[in-house]
Amino acid sequence: MKIKLIVSVLCGFIFLTFSSKNLVRCQCGLEPAPGDVLFYGLDRRVYAKPGDINIGALMMATLPNSENLCSDVIFPGSWTIEYTESVAFAVEMVNQQENLLPNITLGFYILNDCSSKSTAIAQSLAFLPRSESQCEKLELNTSTSGDSQQSPLPFYDVIGILSPIMSVSAAPISFLYTAAKIPLIGYSTTSDEFSDKSNHPYFFRVISPDKYQVEAILKFISDNGWSYLSIVYLEGTYGERAFDTIKTLAQKFGICLATWHRISYTENMDETAYELLTYPRARVVVAFIDEKPLSNLLVSLDRLNGTGQFVWVCSDAMAFATAESLASIKDYFSGAFVFSFYAPLIQEFYSYIERQNVLTSSNPWFKPTWESLKHCSFDAGTCDPNISLLHSTKFDFQTFATLSMDSVLALAQAADRVISALCPNATGTDVRDCVKSDDLYQRLRGEKFQGYSGRIEFNSNGDSIGKYVVYQMSYDKVMVPFGYGSTGNETVLGVIKREVAFYDVSSGNITYTQNNISWNHLKVVERIISLDKNSNFPNRPESVCSRPCVVGEYKIQKTPACCWDCRFCRNNERIINKNTACQECEPFTWPDPETNYTTCVPISLSHPGMSSPLSIIQISFAVVALLVTCYVTASYIYLRENRVIKAASRELSLIQILAIFAGYVTVISFQSYPTPNTCGVLYFMFCLSFATLYAPLLVKAVRIFRIFQHSSKTNKRPRFVSPQSQIIMSLVLILIQVTLFYF
Repeated sequence: MKIKLIVSVLCGFIFLTFSSKNLVRCQCGLEPAPGDVLFYGLDRRVYAKPGDINIGALMMATLPNSENLCSDVIFPGSWTIEYTESVAFAVEMVNQQENLLPNITLGFYILNDCSSKSTAIAQSLAFLPRSESQCEKLELNTSTSGDSQQSPLPFYDVIGILSPIMSVSAAPISFLYTAAKIPLIGYSTTSDEFSDKSNHPYFFRVISPDKYQVEAILKFISDNGWSYLSIVYLEGTYGERAFDTIKTLAQKFGICLATWHRISYTENMDETAYELLTYPRARVVVAFIDEKPLSNLLVSLDRLNGTGQFVWVCSDAMAFATAESLASIKDYFSGAFVFSFYAPLIQEFYSYIERQNVLTSSNPWFKPTWESLKHCSFDAGTCDPNISLLHSTKFDFQTFATLSMDSVLALAQAADRVISALCPNATGTDVRDCVKSDDLYQRLRGEKFQGYSGRIEFNSNGDSIGKYVVYQMSYDKVMVPFGYGSTGNETVLGVIKREVAFYDVSSGNITYTQNNISWNHLKVVERIISLDKNSNFPNRPESVCSRPCVVGEYKIQKTPACCWDCRFCRNNERIINKNTACQECEPFTWPDPETNYTTCVPISLSHPGMSSPLSIIQISFAVVALLVTCYVTASYIYLRENRVIKAASRELSLIQILAIFAGYVTVISFQSYPTPNTCGVLYFMFCLSFATLYAPLLVKAVRIFRIFQHSSKTNKRPRFVSPQSQIIMSLVLILIQVTLFYF
């Protein structure tokens, strides 16, 4: 689409160029003539105050119709008056200065691009040089009738142009003006593509490119502890370039993307709204779109019960939104953050607007805008021209109007240096022959001057570096700047901007204002990370995918990079590979808590002391048990001829009593200080006592089984049932256990 657009522009330019032999600075009439380029549906009205040298501007004064051609519907709000009159004000201020363009009158021509990319390209052709055969004396058309079904292409002689507001409109015009070597100054075109001097060498701007706005947004998000976000962006150079920059810089700020959507003005937003809601942990949504698609998206979210779910962080596209357009989405948009390049409101400018007479103004869009703001009609006699237009809460007070003044000042400063260097004595219309496009371009490169918004300095890419302001939108009492509010005592409510922070591009730091950020518009969602009690922003929501793993846990990584699960390692495992896996420690070592379980240390020697309560209890029970064992042993010896004792295998029972005695001695010995030798001996005694206890028991059971089984067959005594045989068998079993212990 972009290629077709550029080709159409270049074809028009080639047509104009090849229809002439010598290019001259002249002004063409408006009557069709052979060889004229004809366009349909353009607004041929022009706001003009010609001078010795002139600048041109393409601005949105009216809205396009269904065929994307110009209509008579004025752009909502005070936009049209503020931007067109800012050029007139800046030119008047230049002409009043004695040290800037002395004895030279600066003039201007402003054309309406009708908020349309194609119309902007067509209107831009009026500022291209023409052949002498096509030129006549200029006849300005300042009538209020903007419709000309078959309009010849006029010509307005200018030294430089103020570009259209939208980057998507400015890009093809920049290609065209590069071929014509005409400087183009942007005051709201922030797309990063204009920093590419191989494609846009003649494009300058008094505003920072989007890459710095993206940095400001990501810095703000990072400062608030948000690391998981979604993105919606507008198709075209503005949104797509910004999205590419976000993807490039996100990792630097520790941020990852949940989902992203490229949208158009006509797209149904229900699917996008549903997709955003499928990532409830990504509560922050970065929006590089303007009010129309955003309004549709917010309405779709409301239908899905998504109002209050997201923290909206919007680009400067929403800074252009009028109070009237924001009023329709106040219930959904309140609390959103809007980034905008910082430019102060200039009180002298609004005093200038207040002095203008709507009935005699040469601005062809002044009267229609007045009627639109006041909801009246001069033809019907319902408008009062004596009432101040600024004493209305519907007047927008656009800060970007200040940047358009800086654009005028940039061209005036460059022209002044060209004239001072090449033709210091030139005056009047002779000056125009002195100011060549190439010379003006060279003076603009690296230009430095004090503008209305602060210090302006074009870097090697033709960009100016400044700072951004962060607004939070709220529905509250409207406070009109400079005391231009309503003269009545009534309270007017509306969507207002509150400055909550500033981002300095040079230092990369954010400074917060005294205005507290409000989170009351958001739904309360359970946090997975506890909020710091000393936080400057209580009740701040979180936008994270996963909680940080605590000490002893390792990460199971998921996609994207900021999403993971946390699991504990086993007790004998340490954490390795940057907390992403576990590894078993070597024998006799244990994970070290002082290194967050990332290393293993030898298990420290610990043993019960004789004075410890547990040892005292164990020794006491063992001593009592030994005394009982001694008593039982004495009883066995004393009653050794008793039939019951003899029947129970007297010799094997004594071996078992010996094993029990050894076991209790082992319990007492375990309370002593351990050494490798003592530990080995005690372990051997412990195992030996059990083997000595259970081996005779096994032999007894086998002996009894053999006796009863053999008696059922014969009266003879079975072999190997004598006490000597039983003792030998028990000793063999014990010997086997000892052998297994050593080998």
